[in-house]
Order: sequence, then structure tokens, then C-alpha cells
Amino acid sequence: MKSTDENKQAFAGIVSVSALVRAAATGVCRRKILRILIGKERIRTDRRRVEFLKAASSKLVIPLEFTDETTIDRIAGAESHGGFLAEATPAAYPGIESVSPLKYPFSVLLDGIEDPYSLGHAARVLYCCGADALLLPRLPFASDATVCRASAGAFELLPVFLCDSAEAAAAYRRAGVRTVAAGIRDSVDIAEADLSLPMLLICGGEKRGISSAVSEQTDLTVRIPYARPFRGSLPAETAVSVFAYEIMKTNRLKMPCDNT
Repeated sequence: MKSTDENKQAFAGIVSVSALVRAAATGVCRRKILRILIGKERIRTDRRRVEFLKAASSKLVIPLEFTDETTIDRIAGAESHGGFLAEATPAAYPGIESVSPLKYPFSVLLDGIEDPYSLGHAARVLYCCGADALLLPRLPFASDATVCRASAGAFELLPVFLCDSAEAAAAYRRAGVRTVAAGIRDSVDIAEADLSLPMLLICGGEKRGISSAVSEQTDLTVRIPYARPFRGSLPAETAVSVFAYEIMKTNRLKMPCDNT
């Protein structure tokens, strides 16, 4: 990702560009798409994707330009783009005051994941497993275009809220929603835990885990058992994946097919 200035970010590649367009079409988009650039060569070599973006940009009133790929190279910087790039404003993230817990019965609070690629991988799994909202204590990166790419676009399609972790957990409890944390101490095996929705799932980062302030707002702690003795923890995005899949399976969540 390369930002052309403070008020503009570049999203390189068809996956990222398509995610922005789909987010705008569904009302989830947190940013304004300023323009879409397509390499002229793609009219011949990638007609289906070109036609998709032409139709979507027309419907959403997004400027679309065909240009030389050297121009896209300059804007994208080191990022590969395949002839597709979008420029958009930085995202505006709402806070906890905008969250209605019961509106998002499968919410996930990631407390302390600092690597943008780990966050992107976690967001991809959460979206595929039916999560309704993602809560973050802060943005652990300078630009979320990296997260968008790592998530295969899923990060742009999830409602994301920035909030104090402990305040978020407390707000869900006040609304009558259980808070379930991934952990070891005083925990229940994931195979025996009640993972029925609504729920706020809380997962911590690998370095510090879940803060004590958040732990005080936790109703249930659930652990992932290992097949052999091992004192280390799973990578954060892997733990998120295990929990998300088990929650999806328990609640029989199914995502609609989307071929765009």
C-alpha cells in the first residue's frame, strides 16, 4: 500500500478494489472511494472484472478511469496490483456508543492484536464464519489498506468499531449479552462450552493476552485443548479461527453465496 497524501489511500489489486465496491454497495463502507483506475490492457485480458467494475462504479457514481499501468505502478508503489487500483479516503470508525449489542449477536473483540497481517487474517476468518461486528481498542497500523489486502477484502465488509476494550465488554454485559474470552485460567474446554449466540467473543494478542480490566468483565473463559503437552499459545489468528468455526458450527450459521 502507498498513500498518495494524508487524505488519500491506495488500495491495489482486484480483491481490495472489489471489496471496497461491495462495501459501498451494501452500506458498510467506512470511506469514500475517490476513483478506480484500470490498466487499459485489462479491457482485453480481464473483461469480466472490468465489466463488473464498470457496472458497479456507474451505479455507485464512482469515477472510473482507464490508464497506462505505469501510472498505476507509481501510485501503488511496491504493492502488486494486476492493473486494478482504487483511491479512497481514510476510514471513519464509529465508537462503542454506536454499537447496539443485540443488533450484532456474533460480535468479536480483539484485545491486543498489533500486527496488521494477523488482524487481516483474523478478519477474513470471522467474516467467513458469520461474525456480525469487529471491535478493536485501536488501529495497530498506519493504514488499513494492508489489513484489507491480508483479509482478502473481508475487513472492509465487516462493521468495525473502535472502543476501550473494558468499556465494550461492560456495554455488552449491560445489554444482557454474554462475554466469552479465550484463555486458560479457570477455563472450560471449548468442546464443553456453551457457544450459543448472542455473544461477545474476546481474544487477546500473543504478547500480552487479554487485559485484567477486560477479564473482570468476562462471564466465561474457554480454552482450546492440545493433543500433546505444550506451554506455548496458538498464533492469535489461529485461535480466532478455531473459536469462530466452533461458534459457526454450534449456531449453524451459513453465509449466502457471493460470486462477485
